[in-house]
Amino acid sequence: MSTAAHAGLQGAQRPTRSRYIIMVMLFITVVINYLDRSNLSIAAPALKDEFGLDTWHEGLILSAFGWTYAAMQIPGGWLVDRVSPRVLYAAALILWSAATFFMGFAGSFVILFVLRLAVGALEAPAYPINNRVVTTWFPERERATAIGFYTSGQFVGLAFLTPVLAWLQHHYGWHMVFVST
Repeated sequence: MSTAAHAGLQGAQRPTRSRYIIMVMLFITVVINYLDRSNLSIAAPALKDEFGLDTWHEGLILSAFGWTYAAMQIPGGWLVDRVSPRVLYAAALILWSAATFFMGFAGSFVILFVLRLAVGALEAPAYPINNRVVTTWFPERERATAIGFYTSGQFVGLAFLTPVLAWLQHHYGWHMVFVST
């Protein structure tokens, strides 16, 4: 291999500053992910009253996300290995956002339950995608920092934005908690 060709190959593998934009985008999607996970706990008391839910039904709705999220981790990872993250993340984000949005218009326990199952299933590929993106865009020596940064979005979403959801519910009703997230 010539020196010029070798230098060109190294330049093609050199990380660009674009990776920092990617890291911020991953952070934002994790914040959204965790708002989607906490929105139901904020709205639960109002939903319980409006739909006359007993503790058992409330528990089903609160756990529905976790069932499909866990069940879809391996199939989601398999899909991440076969579909471009750009395409899969966009599709998953649009679909889980639509399911969350429609929860704000649910008129029954069954609809809430089905939509919550859908949100769990559709969010399942998110973390495998995040990991694939980080291993693609970041050199090995920067990967833990990138993962730490986007993972902190969990706690930003929960600690700082959950009170915003509570405020929305107080002023605009439980429907807006889902519509806004």
